Amino acid sequence: MKAFFPKLLCLVVALVLVAVAAGPPGGGPMTFSQMDYVRPEVDHLPELSQACLDLAAEGASPDQIMDKFLPFYEQYVSFTDNYCLSFIHYSADTTDEYWTEEYEYCSGKIPLVQGAMDDLLYGLADSDQREALEDQRYLGEGFFDDYDGQSVWTEAYTALAEEETQLENRYYQLYSQSQDPFGEDYQEMAQIYVDLIHVRQDMALEAGHDSFQDYAYDYVYGRDYTADQARTYLEEIGRELSDLYGNLSAQVFEQGYAPSGREQTASYTRDMARQMGGVILEAYQTMEAYELYQLNTGASTTGTSFEMFLPGYGVPYVFVSATGTVRDQLTFTHEFGHFCNDYAAGGSAVGIDVAEVFSQGLEYLSLVYAPEGQALTQLKMADSLCVFVEQAAYAAFELEVYDLEDPTVEQVERVFQEVGETYGFDSWGFSKEMYVAIPHFFTEPGYVISYVVSNDAAMGIYQLELEGPGAGLALYQTALTTGQEALLGFLDECGLESPFTAGHVAKLRRTLEQALG
Repeated sequence: MKAFFPKLLCLVVALVLVAVAAGPPGGGPMTFSQMDYVRPEVDHLPELSQACLDLAAEGASPDQIMDKFLPFYEQYVSFTDNYCLSFIHYSADTTDEYWTEEYEYCSGKIPLVQGAMDDLLYGLADSDQREALEDQRYLGEGFFDDYDGQSVWTEAYTALAEEETQLENRYYQLYSQSQDPFGEDYQEMAQIYVDLIHVRQDMALEAGHDSFQDYAYDYVYGRDYTADQARTYLEEIGRELSDLYGNLSAQVFEQGYAPSGREQTASYTRDMARQMGGVILEAYQTMEAYELYQLNTGASTTGTSFEMFLPGYGVPYVFVSATGTVRDQLTFTHEFGHFCNDYAAGGSAVGIDVAEVFSQGLEYLSLVYAPEGQALTQLKMADSLCVFVEQAAYAAFELEVYDLEDPTVEQVERVFQEVGETYGFDSWGFSKEMYVAIPHFFTEPGYVISYVVSNDAAMGIYQLELEGPGAGLALYQTALTTGQEALLGFLDECGLESPFTAGHVAKLRRTLEQALG
């Protein structure tokens, strides 16, 4: 998973070259262990934002406005870096009271910081100085294209966002510390989810959208396809692939439970990078030299894996909550795919859907380029089928629960039960309560469809590699610096077929049947 934080990082990537050009704090390369966390004081940011807007309203020159804008931006970047550091340390040990407190402090400040930034950007976009500020000497042509209209960060929206953050943090506490999410903590977790649905529905309305789905697809993730297109695609997956999924043998997954220590896991991805060469090898060498990854095991981790970009340092970072099994090799490669994208682009501006193409695409290519990759082919293809069906089911579940007018725990359970049966979950130990063990529902609503559509595109890259050795890798490396932020534009640029093309899922079925035997 790429920790993209679209509600927070809308501007960081757009100006990240400013930070990278300046170098890491203190000058020169910096290892992760040298990155010092400092609790960010940000309560004054709304005042700085307003001071910049006042200058624009008074007709100040672009130079005068930028003299206010850049210090604001630098503090925004500093907040982002420290937020990321707090999240990484908290993820490594959720029982550490200091990092729990710092993570909750930083995450609690996101609404204030993002609100101040949005007010500034929308205000400058609406000012008489917009054209002058979009000169190449300042912010660049088209910088304000995404900031026409009004900021969603009204007083009411900010209050809702703060409530959402509090609920998410409470869920994280329960999820990371609970020994049995279906036991004594279940009712509280289930009620938190219902409360989050209510809050997010209200946020969507406050932001001027008719539904949460429109709000999520448009404002949060910036997708170039609609929820209705996604719904049709998901239904087709249910029809075409659920029986194939239900007939998967448990034996195909046994290889994934074989032990894999930290060095064995790292060497799988390292050896793959050496075979690929180019920017991928350079990215791995940088990641290793500057300690920009963790392979953590233990019950005190968050249980999730992610990659995030630290803009003030100009580097990505990978965190893997390892299981000590062969599956970690693919998980580490997945997160390294995100790392490659951010490394090559100097901080990638792509949306979630495209970002996940790079992570899943590298998993597929590792089957060809990692010396031990071929042995994992059947396991990966079984996992791929699971991604298509399970994540499609999860995405369909979200589409339905956010359409409920007044959701309750019982209604959410009913929807999850029905969706699970439709997609073939009843072929294994499935229960209607299992949704509480899926963090994406609680902390990244609307995200999971990205796994499905990106897996689709990633398979296209893999098939290209099989048809002409080196072709898939060449496309992958070229695409790492793409300027296409949204999925359909990216697929068109790469010459890959849209997942929404009629009959496309039937083709996927044939490919998966052949691979699985």
